[in-house]
Amino acid sequence: MTDQTFGKGTERKAVFLVLCMVLAIMPLSNVAAEDLGNPSNLQAQDISAMFDPSSETTTITWRNIDYDGSVLQGLFSATYNVYRSASPINQSSIGSLTPFVDGIIACSSVEVLNDAFKCRGLNGTVDYHTASFLVPPGVNGTFHYAVTTTLNDGTELLDLDINASVLEAPVQETTTPIRTPYNLVADFDPERSVTSLSWVNYNDIFPILPETGDDAYQINIWRTDYPITRANGADMLSTTPIATYSAGTSSVELTIPESTDRDAYYAVTYLLPNWTAPGEDYQDVRFLSNNALTSSLVEDNMPPSQVGIMYAEFVPSPNSGGGTTTITWTDVPDETGESYRIYMSGNPFSTILSSSVQMIATVSEGVGSYQYEVPIGRLGYANYCVVTVDLYGVLDTNTTVNSCQESVFEDAFTPWIAEPTQVNAEFIGERTTRVTWQDQLGVEGERYHIWRSNFRVTGAEFVANQSMEWLGSVSDGVGFFDVLLDADILRDNAHYYVTTEALYGHINGTYMDTRLNQNHDGPISEDTRAPNPARIKEATSLGALNQITLEWFNEPDVNEGYEIWRHYGAPFGENEDQIGNIGDDGWEFVLGDISPGESTDSTLVRQLPIPAGVDRDVWYAVIIEDQWSNQNPEMFNGIGGNAVKINEDTKFPVASMILLDEDGSAFQSPSLVSGSYVVQMEIDEYLQGNPSVNITTIAGGDISGGEIEMNMIADNNNDPDRGPVYAFEFFVSQSTIAGDMVIELIMEEESGNTISK
Repeated sequence: MTDQTFGKGTERKAVFLVLCMVLAIMPLSNVAAEDLGNPSNLQAQDISAMFDPSSETTTITWRNIDYDGSVLQGLFSATYNVYRSASPINQSSIGSLTPFVDGIIACSSVEVLNDAFKCRGLNGTVDYHTASFLVPPGVNGTFHYAVTTTLNDGTELLDLDINASVLEAPVQETTTPIRTPYNLVADFDPERSVTSLSWVNYNDIFPILPETGDDAYQINIWRTDYPITRANGADMLSTTPIATYSAGTSSVELTIPESTDRDAYYAVTYLLPNWTAPGEDYQDVRFLSNNALTSSLVEDNMPPSQVGIMYAEFVPSPNSGGGTTTITWTDVPDETGESYRIYMSGNPFSTILSSSVQMIATVSEGVGSYQYEVPIGRLGYANYCVVTVDLYGVLDTNTTVNSCQESVFEDAFTPWIAEPTQVNAEFIGERTTRVTWQDQLGVEGERYHIWRSNFRVTGAEFVANQSMEWLGSVSDGVGFFDVLLDADILRDNAHYYVTTEALYGHINGTYMDTRLNQNHDGPISEDTRAPNPARIKEATSLGALNQITLEWFNEPDVNEGYEIWRHYGAPFGENEDQIGNIGDDGWEFVLGDISPGESTDSTLVRQLPIPAGVDRDVWYAVIIEDQWSNQNPEMFNGIGGNAVKINEDTKFPVASMILLDEDGSAFQSPSLVSGSYVVQMEIDEYLQGNPSVNITTIAGGDISGGEIEMNMIADNNNDPDRGPVYAFEFFVSQSTIAGDMVIELIMEEESGNTISK
């Protein structure tokens, strides 16, 4: 049996059912209706047509002629054409029609082994012919069908006998209108791993479907691994959609799981609640509005494997600078249409997402190598990786050991020297060595590292913080670095170096040349050792002059200097035997910048003013500083010390007097008579020597015989509230010239303050 299906899709459903119904009404013997028409024209016989509302398909059947004669030979080359029309089909109207199917072979000589009699429609072995017409949606009417025969020479015979090759009565055909979205479009984004679907909703064209309430339509999304058509659309109803959205939705994004590699067919339909009757839903699964993909959407987010073999090698171009790095690899098997991206960084990397990574090239499959022209001026180690990108742009951002070549040394800087010039190191004192240089040529944004060793280190001996010590770094444009030295250093073997660290053309991953060709200075001498303390020789207080005098030894240092400091408290403890420091609380600066210059004197002397009206103990210290500003801050008292306590006394002594008679009693009378008397003086402070007394009268009498030294009768050392007591005995005789008596006391205290009163 020849079976043909025609229309907007392919539909074979109900063909078997229709054929069974036709066979059921056919007689079981060779007796049948006689052929109509001229047998030589090979007209189709016994035409019938039946419409199946479930598949919306009309099936037309007919048979070959059953004539017993030589005309049957023509069936081997004859073909049938099937027509459909809303108007009756006859010889007048058929000329304006086009068959919906043609070329249906009347009889295959192969199938009947060239036995033309087997081609007969009733008594032969050839089954009835069938053709199916898939009725478009939204049809409600009657339609006529007819079959014509085309001979071997191409002549189409238009014999149209009723019930032979043309239906006597038309067929009623009723189909449902389209109730689906239009024009589904799908796109997969491998980078986001998202499939985007969009469509035009039916209501955007014909606003008749309910969008609110219980009858609001719902949008179902379907996905299969085969094309969804009118022929198999009904099968979808036994499955569950992958997603359902509310009415009015016209685009969605579906997240595709990781490690997905599939060919997907998407479709979109409406579920119409209560459409045919209350409680009876309807879903149009004929897929007649481009609401199903006709070609698969490749959803592939599974990255391909990285290359298993990769190698990179740099070849310099000394004459011109620069050079070429050749990267080679073996393509990944089992991949088609892939490409290979070449990435580079100054640092080793395990992911191409690192900010320091640059993509330098994309190479198609089958090439297996790339030559990268290294820019002139690059110097250092480069790291290369090859990343596989599949046909759909999917790649693994992580690299593997086998897909990378690390530490490829590229010298596109030669003949330039990657070091600064004019390196100079000078010890400038104050525990500081200043290192200066001229910045390196040919780089920008570099950093300079300063190093020190105690011997001349060569490039082969360079080991950071072993053969030489890192001291610090500065950016370009500075040109100097001050090295703060430790205290108590005295050496003459200090070597200094300055190295350059720069990108040399990389985004990241710097390089530092450590060949130490022209970036060294030394040895130099450095002295941070404190000098020996100063030694005070003598300190005196000259109260009468309101000043003190300090004298200390001129130490044998070169270009040293001295400072004088003062303290009003007890900096050396209760017993005055502790070590002090200039940084201790209470010490104040008095005088500085004292330099012996070219003097060869053994001592230095400075006089310092003190205020009037004071009597106090003050500590003075002399601090020495050598030519490198190394200062000895220690202070100590005693022999050979650099600190001394001085009594600053600019007050005059005060005396109280008592006059005693010869019995030792206080004399209270306002006048003296002849006899022996004692004058006692108690002084409020200790004197340099005994005071003198001169007793006279206003009238000219001389009682004491001039200035006479008094004798100390009590020192009162154990009584802090009293001072020393002095006494002088004198006589008043009959011959003494009478008159008011004058007692004059002359005394000089320890600070040289002298008074006569």
